[in-house]
Amino acid sequence: MNIGILEKELNEIDESIKKLRLREKVVIKSSNSVVVKKGNGVYQYYYRDGLGNLTYIPSRNNNYAKELVQRDYYNKLMDKLQEQKSILEKFIKRYEENPIDAVYEKFCKGRQILIEPLRPIEQEFVNQWLDEHPGNQNPFEKRGTYLTNRGEYVRSKSEKILADLFYQIGIPYQYEASYVLYNGKICYPDFILLNKRDRKTFYWEHFGLASDKDYSETNLEKLLRYEKSGLVLGDNLIVSFESAGISFDVKLIEEKIKTYLL
Repeated sequence: MNIGILEKELNEIDESIKKLRLREKVVIKSSNSVVVKKGNGVYQYYYRDGLGNLTYIPSRNNNYAKELVQRDYYNKLMDKLQEQKSILEKFIKRYEENPIDAVYEKFCKGRQILIEPLRPIEQEFVNQWLDEHPGNQNPFEKRGTYLTNRGEYVRSKSEKILADLFYQIGIPYQYEASYVLYNGKICYPDFILLNKRDRKTFYWEHFGLASDKDYSETNLEKLLRYEKSGLVLGDNLIVSFESAGISFDVKLIEEKIKTYLL
């Protein structure tokens, strides 16, 4: 489960509650409630006062019925939002990101060596994943000129920014690992990454000349080949762009990292 999605939903609920409180200040203040009846295919509206008396609201005064019903809607919506807020806050507070590893790690080393974990613990899995996806496989002669914080060379400044972000956040990645396409040809996506929580593999392509027509057409063909090979945008393929008129947007990159990789 992506706890970041729940935190985002909680923030959206908080924003909705703020908006609702502002609107509640201007709704009608009355103890009367609306009663709706239908006759001959036409809705008729009445209001019931505090004594239980029912009074018909003529069509010329339908705004009064509308105000009462709008008030009821806001009240019920506020109750529901507060309920969901409370549920999410309690869940997020008690949620444990990796309970399977957490149970294993609570045992002392002497006991751990006697245990066969339900699945490889996180670091063992990460090491195995890195071994299975070696990086720097692209045979292209020109070596990158930008040194990343992890100590490898990449081919562009934007790729360095991406690599350093992955490294800083703690996302396992390899640069230019090989990938076999549907037609048997081998390509080298910019990055292959691991979502440690879901243990899911993602590929990341950065398009640095999106405004160039020939470059764009070539990479649209690349995306089509990826899709035919099982790499699908929004599922296991992430892309980022920049062009002459659009600079590298680090905040947008961080949002994608949070959505897919954390």
